[in-house]
Amino acid sequence: MKYNTEKFPLIIPEYGRHIHTMAKSLIEIKDDKKRNQQAQVLINIMGNLNPHLRDVEEYKHKLWDHLFTMCEGKLDITYASPKENKKEEKEVKSRIHNTQGSVKNKHYGKLILLLIKEAVKIKDPDIQNYAVNQIAQQMKRAYLNWNQTNVQDIQIWNDLEKFSEKKLDLDKTKIIPVFQVPTRKKTFFKKNNKKNYSKK
Repeated sequence: MKYNTEKFPLIIPEYGRHIHTMAKSLIEIKDDKKRNQQAQVLINIMGNLNPHLRDVEEYKHKLWDHLFTMCEGKLDITYASPKENKKEEKEVKSRIHNTQGSVKNKHYGKLILLLIKEAVKIKDPDIQNYAVNQIAQQMKRAYLNWNQTNVQDIQIWNDLEKFSEKKLDLDKTKIIPVFQVPTRKKTFFKKNNKKNYSKK
């Protein structure tokens, strides 16, 4: 009695030893026409393992690829799908460029830096002061989202001064008001919409 451990290893175990044996027998057929016919029969048998997919064109190409894999690339037949070339170098995909750039203070975001640059260009002092106050409030909101336990207004003003390259006239003693909407806690109890009827 010959054990499976003494036989050749299965390349794709899902198909079983009988399919592997038939696949390797195709290599020994010398007649091209007969080899192609037998290969097509074997593909139909492999397709019967998943009947709902055997008529799908993409699945047929997958079966052919599996057949060539089981034959270790030694099967010489013609079919619609190209042979799988393991030695072919993989195409290197182009790297996605970073749209954020090198932002040191990422908790503020790139948009804040762009707003500060635009605020520096404003010539009207009243409009510039209003824009700076709005930017400072948004910076404080962003800082609170990142670190809710500790945020100082002086830190916000210092960061704003640094980002503007000291081109803005800032009053660092001004308090930055921030109004945050309190988040509602989710309750784990479902409301009982049934009417309460008094027992008689």
